[in-house]
Amino acid sequence: MSSSSFTTIFRPLNRMSRSLRLAELGNCGRRTLTTTSTAQGISKLPRLQHTIPESYKEVEVSTAEWSFVERLIPPKAIPKPNVKPGEVTPSGWVAPSAAPGDYPYFVSRSASHMLPVYVKHEPIMSRFTTTVKNVEGDVFALGEELRQYLSDKFPFKHINLRVHEPHRMIQIKGEYVLEVREYLIKKGF
Repeated sequence: MSSSSFTTIFRPLNRMSRSLRLAELGNCGRRTLTTTSTAQGISKLPRLQHTIPESYKEVEVSTAEWSFVERLIPPKAIPKPNVKPGEVTPSGWVAPSAAPGDYPYFVSRSASHMLPVYVKHEPIMSRFTTTVKNVEGDVFALGEELRQYLSDKFPFKHINLRVHEPHRMIQIKGEYVLEVREYLIKKGF
């Protein structure tokens, strides 16, 4: 082996020169892969005979332990609290007292029986957006009433409000979750 080929093999290499080096050396260092049929490997496994014991052929039905199993199954829906409309529970939750048809719009509760008023924070732009969802009926009427209520509560702020009728929601620029919830509870939703 000459010194020039020695320096060619052991110098720092990039991808291209590495492939050239392997071409010079031939197949040394490379593994050849072979494939075999999986059916050949399966045929070499021993054949097993499975037998079912006589005691397993009969099934016993027991209802005595079902109450213990039933406790472990999660409920399909959150049970509705047993309180009168408008009543306040010790946790601060207020039962809805308004019925559909009392107003030209209706705000239905979420699956957990809470008001669907949410806030979204975008930290990069330091922006807050308050969203009221599940608004049925005249969404624009509720939007105007919310704009008037928030304008009276915050006289020096401009209330930027967007009504999105296809999605049945109202978006308000700013963090007004407590004020919107207070307004909806006062209306009976």
